[in-house]
Amino acid sequence: MSKFFCNVILIMFVVGCVPLETKQAAFPDMYTDARPTSILILPAINKSTASDAASYITATLTQPFADAGYYVFPTLLTTDIFNKEGILDGRQALGIPKSVFKKSFGADSVLFVTINKWDKNYAILAANVTVAMSYVLISTTTEEVLWSYDQEIVIDTGGDSSAGLLGALIATAINTAVQDYIPIAQKVNNAAVATLPVGVYHPSAGVDGAVTGVSTEAKNRALK
Repeated sequence: MSKFFCNVILIMFVVGCVPLETKQAAFPDMYTDARPTSILILPAINKSTASDAASYITATLTQPFADAGYYVFPTLLTTDIFNKEGILDGRQALGIPKSVFKKSFGADSVLFVTINKWDKNYAILAANVTVAMSYVLISTTTEEVLWSYDQEIVIDTGGDSSAGLLGALIATAINTAVQDYIPIAQKVNNAAVATLPVGVYHPSAGVDGAVTGVSTEAKNRALK
């Protein structure tokens, strides 16, 4: 089974009984002749308490969108260009006409990513790590939202209670402190991108519209 369809199964499992839509019903503009073939990822909007979260996100965004069949502009190169232009945070680009990015980069669409949570939570034995992100893909031609999604993953870092209370407390503290955010960010990205209609460079381009697994709530929440 391909990685893409495994991700589809994952997102369907996660959303459970919430209202679901097919990809084509949720994102109809992604099934027209005007659908994008390229994505320009803008610097992340960081609303979390972790100052270094944006740099972790930059390292994990390109691959899932490329795997979904899109040309993704190299983030190392584009981040350097944005930095030179004084755009260090995606909020600084919100008011810029999207046609500017088409003219400057030749991009069909721009992706805004907002880091809503990047937290380590301690509650004695019930500690966890939470990463939550919102994604909004906008056409550089029409300035319409093409795709949006909000995704959150919580990783349990609690200790083994069989080791005794003190041992479990120590294990919980260690597990939470050393938790690597990169794999968690990858899981969040993969789960969200599973709802994205695949691009022209994917074998399933144009025929995945009937796939059900798009949470209406998560789609709308990303736009708030």
